[in-house]
Amino acid sequence: MADLLIPALIRTWFIFLVTFIFLGYAVPFSIFFGFVGGLAGGLISAWWEIKGGAPAGPKGLPPTDKLRRPAPDGSDENPRFELPFLKTNKAQQRYMERKKKARARRTNR
Repeated sequence: MADLLIPALIRTWFIFLVTFIFLGYAVPFSIFFGFVGGLAGGLISAWWEIKGGAPAGPKGLPPTDKLRRPAPDGSDENPRFELPFLKTNKAQQRYMERKKKARARRTNR
């Protein structure tokens, strides 16, 4: 991260330094507050350039966002929290109904 932070900090510090001097502030004030502004701007710039994303988990384990919790009634359905003002997609509802029917057929065999 230092390779991203230091160049951005110096560029931003220089911009703040010149701006404060141009506005008529004293040189020590301009150097100090230019550095503070440069540090803040450099941190933001370095953070922006870092490659992000979710870390890859170990092989063979399911992704954590698809882990299932058992329903309170003991079935293996994943309970959904639905807000009354948010309507679900009709295609998603049909998919869930077909999934329930297929699961019921498998357990009846």
